[in-house]
Amino acid sequence: MLILITRLFQVQVIEHKEYENMLVNQVEATYSIVGNRGKILDYRGKPLAYNSNLYTIAIDPTRVCNFETAMNALEDIDKNHIKIGYRRLKKILPSLSEAKKYYKIIAKNIEEDKKEEIEKLIKEKYELTHNEIFFQKKSNREYYRKDIFSYLVGLTGFTKESKDSKTGIFGVERKYEEYLRARKITKKDIFTRSRFMRLPTASDELEISANGKNIYLTIDYFMQYILNEEVKKQFDNTRSEMGLGLIMDPNTGRILATSIFNKRPQKNLKNQIIQSQYEPGSTFKPLIVAAGMEEGLISPNDTFDVGDGKITRHRHTIRESSRHTKGVLTTEEVLKKSSNIGMVLISDKFSNETFEKYLENFGLEDKTKVDLPGELKPYMQHYSKWDGLKKNTMAFGQGIAVTPIQLATAFSSVINGGILYQPYVVDRVAGDDGVVLRRNTPQKVRRVLSPKVSQEMRSMLEHVVADGTGKNASIEGYRIGGKTGTAQISSKGGYLKGEYLASFIGFFPANNPQYLMLFMFLKPQADIYYNKFGGAVAAPVFKEVAKRIIKYNNILPGDVEYLGDSEMKFPEHSSNEPLVEMPDLSGKSAREVLKILGKLGIEVEISGTGLVDSQWPAKGTAPEKINKVKVHLK
Repeated sequence: MLILITRLFQVQVIEHKEYENMLVNQVEATYSIVGNRGKILDYRGKPLAYNSNLYTIAIDPTRVCNFETAMNALEDIDKNHIKIGYRRLKKILPSLSEAKKYYKIIAKNIEEDKKEEIEKLIKEKYELTHNEIFFQKKSNREYYRKDIFSYLVGLTGFTKESKDSKTGIFGVERKYEEYLRARKITKKDIFTRSRFMRLPTASDELEISANGKNIYLTIDYFMQYILNEEVKKQFDNTRSEMGLGLIMDPNTGRILATSIFNKRPQKNLKNQIIQSQYEPGSTFKPLIVAAGMEEGLISPNDTFDVGDGKITRHRHTIRESSRHTKGVLTTEEVLKKSSNIGMVLISDKFSNETFEKYLENFGLEDKTKVDLPGELKPYMQHYSKWDGLKKNTMAFGQGIAVTPIQLATAFSSVINGGILYQPYVVDRVAGDDGVVLRRNTPQKVRRVLSPKVSQEMRSMLEHVVADGTGKNASIEGYRIGGKTGTAQISSKGGYLKGEYLASFIGFFPANNPQYLMLFMFLKPQADIYYNKFGGAVAAPVFKEVAKRIIKYNNILPGDVEYLGDSEMKFPEHSSNEPLVEMPDLSGKSAREVLKILGKLGIEVEISGTGLVDSQWPAKGTAPEKINKVKVHLK
């Protein structure tokens, strides 16, 4: 007993640390959990950027305790799920086990649904719970409809700072990298010697998700689809070098849809809505008219004599774009007929200092601070450096270059009651559990105009569409406001002859604007000279997009208020019930499946003939977790 007690004291007290370290080395394992990069989704939860997980199936021959059971499981997998070369595996696995080989790949690039089937099979049917057959995940970043969303959503890639893992290098992927990136969590725990069973004495640590956070955009997929389709149609019809569209809420700065098409492939991925500057032409005129009215320099009924359609300023002759624009015009008629001379006469009433003050108030001397990377700052000289002609030409949108987002943001303040808002494209950041970590809300930058001036501008711009240059944007029974633009294109040697940037910026309903839309087409081609102008090229696109939005969001004609739902509820399926979860498709035909899921824009893979026999994902799955639906008919 004395010897035993002495030895026990030696082991537990004197040599305690040494034996403790031996124990730890035998049973403690360090392992890493690598999460998935966060998803980027539209406002409704439609995934636009997500992770597609593919799996490699492998077997560890040294862990197979019951060889017959393992072989039965492999035979079942080979016959009923995926081909894995069962007969060959049956021959070589015993020898691999004897040779202490721990790893043998039996299948690669297995999709999530097949992985779930096989995992359930081996654990529940064959009770192989010691990781004899295991899975290794490989995560790929996938993008839904790159042709529509790439300029906005962006992409990931390797950089000098991030050589081991991909990081956001463009668009939302880059701007919100801090939230999106996955984390690697290293954990320690204790296992049995063979390292496949966690010991009951292991501590239960607080589980921390290694996944990146999910980004929900302000983009509405259905408006995006409409915008994209109509811009592409006109882009092709006019053989333009570039076609661009933007939809935003003028009352908040929320960007609802963007669309960009280029005739020539871009050397570098570029979002031309925030990274390209253009002379806006006549779409700029309402800003100057509104500034003049706010400053008390002009009123809607003031008159301006444009003479025979030309005027000389500082030995430079300025002409009307239309030879029919002559005589005396009111302020409203200056906008309706898009008179360049009228705008020169209005600009004469401004001092250079006051003119620049309003450019600054409209946000045209700084970035809008939209939450996207790479926005260009407007190029603007201090008024003390202007030549005598600068103010006159800027009044009709020449000699000043702005990005489309800057023009749309400034124009919004003209028609929304006079407030300049900061535009934004991300609605919220949330975890996998749905908990919102950050929510972007409308940010008022400043008041630019009084509500009275804004109301008068809405009225005048409504007349531009009703019986002015914007007639092609009108929709019977609906109140539409807007302004056409036809800007000459500058080059090193001056302006290009016969080439234009045709544009239209408009809003509706005119009495209570809910949508502001901007369209630009660079160098449209047409046999008739007039058909290159904004009224002929861009205004009709506004009309077609607006008609489809009116139908989609139930906006009634005339003075009846807007009936849309600000929360943008899910579209309805064939039974007229909101589709808030994956429905049970069993027993339905292929046509019915496509009708139910088609509106969500979900990719559907159908195999077999007859009626639905099985589906994946299962009934009840939340829409935001669905990237693809697989249906088998029998």
